[in-house]
Amino acid sequence: MMSLVTWIIVLVAAVAATVLTATTNQAETHLMVTGAVALVLVGLAVRDNWTIIGSGAPKSQVASATARHCGIAWAWGALSILLIYVLVIEARWPEWWQFFLGFGAAALGSFGFSSLLDRDVAKGKDDPALIKMGRGLIIGQIVGVIAALISMFVDNKFPRPISFADWAGCNIFFFGGLAILLISLNALRSARE
Repeated sequence: MMSLVTWIIVLVAAVAATVLTATTNQAETHLMVTGAVALVLVGLAVRDNWTIIGSGAPKSQVASATARHCGIAWAWGALSILLIYVLVIEARWPEWWQFFLGFGAAALGSFGFSSLLDRDVAKGKDDPALIKMGRGLIIGQIVGVIAALISMFVDNKFPRPISFADWAGCNIFFFGGLAILLISLNALRSARE
């Protein structure tokens, strides 16, 4: 299992890469870097998940790690949007704060759920009801993300040219959603094995 310090370093690096490339005002560069950041988050989450499973960890520990990985992805989106739309992009995107609050709430919820599961791990037991609830939340998250990603294409929100103020937010929304989707699908797959 990756340490908290490692995840904090990963989160800071992910936010820094995303925010710094937004300063270039090149939507394509930002799109590629945001996609790369999402792939790194997914790769680390999947590797960590399979390491935990391979060690014979209880279901609560596996579920806690999954919730934490989702929380990192949500936090990356929230912090990146906050910093980009407060400090970097001068064009006004009125809805940025709503996405920041939504992603931030999802991050806090994920971290809180992870903490609940960690308490069970510390007690040396699994709570089947809590694990079942986590599975339901993951499935709901998958459905929601798929709907959101489809709507981005239907509404021509991705890819987004720099002439629109929400171009960076749309990159983060798309690749953050993709990261959440892949982490969640891995969790469902690993739960079956």
